[in-house]
Amino acid sequence: MCLDKTPVRDVRPLMGEEQASLLALLASLQDADWAAPTEAGRWTVKDVALHLLDGDLGQLSRGRDGDHAGLLDSSGDYRQFVAALDAKNQRWVDGASGLSHSVIRDLLAWSSEQVQQYYASVDLREPSIVSWAGDDPLPRWFDLAREFTERWAHQQHIRDAVGEPGTHDRFLPEVVRTFVWAFPHQYRPEAEPGTTVHLDFGTGGSWILTRDAGAWVLDEGAAHHPAASLRMPAQLAWRQLTGLPVLAGQYVTAGDDSLVSPLLEVRGIIA
Repeated sequence: MCLDKTPVRDVRPLMGEEQASLLALLASLQDADWAAPTEAGRWTVKDVALHLLDGDLGQLSRGRDGDHAGLLDSSGDYRQFVAALDAKNQRWVDGASGLSHSVIRDLLAWSSEQVQQYYASVDLREPSIVSWAGDDPLPRWFDLAREFTERWAHQQHIRDAVGEPGTHDRFLPEVVRTFVWAFPHQYRPEAEPGTTVHLDFGTGGSWILTRDAGAWVLDEGAAHHPAASLRMPAQLAWRQLTGLPVLAGQYVTAGDDSLVSPLLEVRGIIA
């Protein structure tokens, strides 16, 4: 199964729900909550909120308005690109650190409405790029799904930091169903054609990786006699796939270690 041949998944309604949930969460926070540390690197809740605002403004500037002045060159060394992106993100957070909580909330309310209007106008089948899922262009609907996962993960960072889980997990199946497409691009151990690997992510779905002539192909379903397997609930899978700590005893693997170990190196983010 290839992404460019799979049915369109339109996550735009979910994005609207997710953004409304974020705004309601931020409106409920006390001043001390904004300073709480999160699992998003060394960022506080306020830093993560500022990063989300930066994401909205970038979508409007680059996507809606066609101004690519803020784009980084991704054609060279990957690690250098990641370092440059991290530095760019930190410059924004540092530069905007003087904004008040109220101003940040107001700006996010405005930017989220503008982004939703912009997304409503895009062609879901036009080509786009999601570097962690492939080198070639992928359909725009998947890029929006990727954007949804980033927004969801950052809101989860905030919720975990302030102890407000809410009903945010209702979006988790869609998040993991998007992250799973990192596997056929990043999972590259050698194996005989026809070899299968089973991924069980609970509410995030059951998936099969099958070795083809020169690559691994992803399909939904369960492998009957897999050479390796990974079983991890969706509540942990999103953490694993975004590089957050997951204890080995919290998931189950089986099979050839040369096939199992690379499964744990796959990431659904630029990292």
